[in-house]
Amino acid sequence: MRIGAVILAAGEANRFGSNKLIKEVYGVPIIRRVVSAVEGIEKVIVVGKYYQELMRILEDQVVLYNPYWNKGMSTSLKLGIRFFQDYDGVIILLGDMPFITRDTVNKIIQSFTMDCDMVVPTHKGVRGNPVLLHKRTFPLIMNLEGDIGARAIMDKVKKICYVESGEEVLIDVDTPSDLTSKKHP
Repeated sequence: MRIGAVILAAGEANRFGSNKLIKEVYGVPIIRRVVSAVEGIEKVIVVGKYYQELMRILEDQVVLYNPYWNKGMSTSLKLGIRFFQDYDGVIILLGDMPFITRDTVNKIIQSFTMDCDMVVPTHKGVRGNPVLLHKRTFPLIMNLEGDIGARAIMDKVKKICYVESGEEVLIDVDTPSDLTSKKHP
């Protein structure tokens, strides 16, 4: 099976107030921590508002600029899906989840079968990210509009495969205080 990885990094970061993806966690920019979680997997990073700052950090990566980033997450998601449209599936990572590891990504990918429309990680019953989408779901994604992601199609698919994961699938950075107050797994 061919699985691609899309890292969504185009948002405005309103609650943070600046480009949170270049802030460091354990000495590494958040976006680089997410990129390292999919090392060895074909990937694309979708950037938007802060593309100039991000390009300095991502110069060795395949990056797509989303000129419609201000119309919401769905526009970036669709760009990423188009990039991997001939693949069997795509794992969607959020650029602000610095504790996702390669082990977590591997666990999600290993849980993917051709029967699964989506693979969704959970931690103690709470759904998290990243989510893996089967190519059957791509047309549903292409119909999304606004600031919504793959979660919006969950009630339209036949089979969701859940995989119990660590707490990292629930932790993102939304505000400056999250950099110091979040419990780090």
